[in-house]
Amino acid sequence: MREEHGQHWRVGAVRWGAAVLTTVTVIAVAVLAAAFAAHLSERTRVQEARAQTADAASRIERQVDHYVEALRGIAAWIRTDGWPTRTEYHRFAGAVAVRSRYPGIQVIGMAEYVDAAQRTAFSARTASATATAMLSYPEFRIKPAGTGAALPITYLDPVGGNEAALGLDFLSEPHRRTAALAARDLATPRLTAPTTLVQETGTQRGTLMMVPVYRTGAIPSTVAERRAAFSGVVYAAFRMGDLADGALGPDADRLWLDDAGVADPAAAALYTTPSRNPRSDAVEETDLAVAGRHWRIRYAAAPNLGPVTRYGPLGLGIGGAAVAVLAGALLLALTSTRARARSLAASMTAELRSVTDTATDAIVTVDYAGQVTAWNRGAARMFGIAPGAILGAPLDRVIPGGLAVLTGRNASAGGHPDPTVEVAATRADGTVLHVEASVSTWESPRGVFATAILRDVTERRRVETEVRRTNDLLEGVLRGATECAIIGCDARGLITVFNEGAHRMLGYRAEEAIGKAALDLLHDPAEMAAMAHELGVSGPTEVFPTLMKNGGPSTREWTYVRSDGYKLPVLLTVTSLRDRDGAIEGHIGIAFDLTEAHRLERERARMAHRFEQLVDCSGEGIYGLDRNGLITFVNKQAARSLGWSVDELVGRPAHTALHHHRPDGSPFPPDDCPIIRSIVDGSTHRVDTEVFWRRDGAPVPVEYVSAPLRRDGQIDGVVVTFADITDRKRTEQALKDAVASEREAASHLREIDQVRTDLVSTVSHELRTPLTSISGYLELLMDGDVGPITSDQAAMVKVAHRSSQRLLLLVEDLLTLSRIDAGAFRIRQDDVDLASLLSAAVGAVAPLAAARDLRLDADFPPDLGVVRGDAAHLDRVLLNLLSNGVKFTPPGGSVTLTGRRVGDEAVVTVADTGIGIPEDEQSRLFDRFFRSSNAMDEAIQGTGLGLSIVKTIVEHHGGRISAESRLGDGTTFTLTLPVRAPVRA
Repeated sequence: MREEHGQHWRVGAVRWGAAVLTTVTVIAVAVLAAAFAAHLSERTRVQEARAQTADAASRIERQVDHYVEALRGIAAWIRTDGWPTRTEYHRFAGAVAVRSRYPGIQVIGMAEYVDAAQRTAFSARTASATATAMLSYPEFRIKPAGTGAALPITYLDPVGGNEAALGLDFLSEPHRRTAALAARDLATPRLTAPTTLVQETGTQRGTLMMVPVYRTGAIPSTVAERRAAFSGVVYAAFRMGDLADGALGPDADRLWLDDAGVADPAAAALYTTPSRNPRSDAVEETDLAVAGRHWRIRYAAAPNLGPVTRYGPLGLGIGGAAVAVLAGALLLALTSTRARARSLAASMTAELRSVTDTATDAIVTVDYAGQVTAWNRGAARMFGIAPGAILGAPLDRVIPGGLAVLTGRNASAGGHPDPTVEVAATRADGTVLHVEASVSTWESPRGVFATAILRDVTERRRVETEVRRTNDLLEGVLRGATECAIIGCDARGLITVFNEGAHRMLGYRAEEAIGKAALDLLHDPAEMAAMAHELGVSGPTEVFPTLMKNGGPSTREWTYVRSDGYKLPVLLTVTSLRDRDGAIEGHIGIAFDLTEAHRLERERARMAHRFEQLVDCSGEGIYGLDRNGLITFVNKQAARSLGWSVDELVGRPAHTALHHHRPDGSPFPPDDCPIIRSIVDGSTHRVDTEVFWRRDGAPVPVEYVSAPLRRDGQIDGVVVTFADITDRKRTEQALKDAVASEREAASHLREIDQVRTDLVSTVSHELRTPLTSISGYLELLMDGDVGPITSDQAAMVKVAHRSSQRLLLLVEDLLTLSRIDAGAFRIRQDDVDLASLLSAAVGAVAPLAAARDLRLDADFPPDLGVVRGDAAHLDRVLLNLLSNGVKFTPPGGSVTLTGRRVGDEAVVTVADTGIGIPEDEQSRLFDRFFRSSNAMDEAIQGTGLGLSIVKTIVEHHGGRISAESRLGDGTTFTLTLPVRAPVRA
């Protein structure tokens, strides 16, 4: 009995020991599972919170980007069409509908750059323009008052509620000045540090986005060119509360927004949620770089984890403990019926399924063949596939490569893969996911299985990729920014970044500069000591902290010292780098070489001084106008001529002051003024029929030229040069009187000449008839038809006959000239064979040549051509030229006639070896009554009319005649006539 009792006790002890051991083991496993589930839940919460924070930052960034794009559009419009009128601007702003399309903008406006010299005139002109715009603009004045260059707000939309901003000078306030000058020099949009808008009536903080506007069509490439072409900025002022509401909607009450570049926490605050405490709630932080500012975003995220994910670990622990107790009880009840064991197993399975179904992660089990055997609700949500549609299907359907990808090897081989892997997966809609998988393999009587807990890390990978891309972009910027020096320092002032542009500018290699103190290596010690004295600080190391004590960047000119000792002027912008707690981690400086800019500025000043000297030394009046017709410069001569001083004229409307009436005293509308037209259409005008009006009201007759001034292809104004022509007008009037007298005298002379012509014609006609009778009777006497005469009588008769022939020729010449002068000279239009005409002329002159012992030669082809003209007149031309050659050639000489065809012309020359013509008299050879001096010395007879008539005949035939002669060597006449080929029978 005792042994049996002992055996029963031992069996009971073994059963209870096994039950307790099983219970403890299951509880330990449950605790580990609960801890692992708690870890996964926390990681999910953090990732969800970070994703929500990144999304909030992205929405804010997109909202600001929308503002920038709207401003860029307005800036592009101004670069294309120039600064508009207020009416045009408000019409454009209404069409774009900026405020309704981009909520958060308080006002969108423009500010024009004005240099010190134009400040007064600009204020007067703008005040007039805003007053006449009829758009409820208040009275314009630049605020605050001053004398230097300014960047005042001149355009607003809407005007209502923003009246206080009109005329505000951006250069008068540090935050606005820093942003405006940085936008100008870098040609990029720039935000101001946190500020309070001048029109703010509540407590909201605000900021201004500025986009530069240049007078050039394209953005200038260098800082010097940008400064020279800078004409103003387009800006948008917005309150940060409105920005947050527009970007985040109802989630705005989860946001805190600070400017990381401002040291003072109170000054750095851009937007604070009053209903939450960022330091007591679970808050995620991220940084956002926006238009030159670094914003720190803190966001009270609300991860949508659900009750299962939140309380799953606790439930898993409690459920595990319960399962452990049940397992112990099951072990104790092994001796009970099989039905009870099966019921208990089913209960445990249900508990486990409940745990897996409530998990937020995907839990998937795959058998040795790679087919899905378990698929929880988390997997259904992640992949968009219900369990019924995937169970029994291969895992390759959602995870390419299936089980082998998850385990890293074939699961049937019993391998033990890494506990966590990352794989690519595909949703039902084709979306590719990045999935982090925790995988374990286990065996059962049915074979080897693998269970994977899958978590979607797609968004995390996207953020990581974006961070890498941003880092690569920054690295590319550092490498590619070769025209500027980018130098980074740590909190101690030691150089940590030294780009290629810094090497080119300063001569140091990166390895030489990194680790050195920037103040000692790069800055001019004397300049730093002087600046420390000016700021009242103890030494150079306190200079930059003092300049940047307001938290914003510092931009000003400094002197860098190159490695070779050369001192280099630079424009340096220094910005603080801060950690999440606002502590300064270092600084980043961007420097641009100003050597060329300074040289150009000196050259510009020298040229301006030289231009001013040249203009003031000019004897003519010179003044210039801008596009609005206001006088921008005037020289001393112009001011003296018009009775003004130079200072009094500058800034006045030129037409109203100088050109308001016509010479007859009637009003002169500006639209009719040539000077105003030069501004409108770019035309140049020269005028000498108008007057300018002196200050005392006296008119001044002037001759002026108005020419447009162009800049980058656009009309930028007009320059007017004028001279007082009072004396010239008097002289012109005297000349007009003299010309009138001269015309009267010329008319009288023409009447006398007509009388002379009529007299010559009448006398010639009256002489020709008796001379013809005398010549005929003398021929009868010479021929003996009226009886014999003695030899002495015959000689006398011959002399008388020759004289009568000469008189007939003279009369004929006079009649021809009379017909030419009267316009009655006519030629027949017959076909004349030129070769036959030349032969006849040679035959007629041959007896005269033989009588003077001269050789007469002729050389021309028989088919020389046909001339359309008058054979008698052409014969007269040839006889005149040949007889002149015979008459002016001494005995023993020669006269040669040649003819040749040159294209559609016949060229006939008559050359003699006679006495020639003096060179200084050859230009008068074809004048009427001209006779050469040597012919008169030789007493060679002639009237001086023949060649004049010859030229007239030739020209009436469409030809031309010329002469070449050398005194003592003879003369050659060249006759050119248009011909055509002769007609053959």
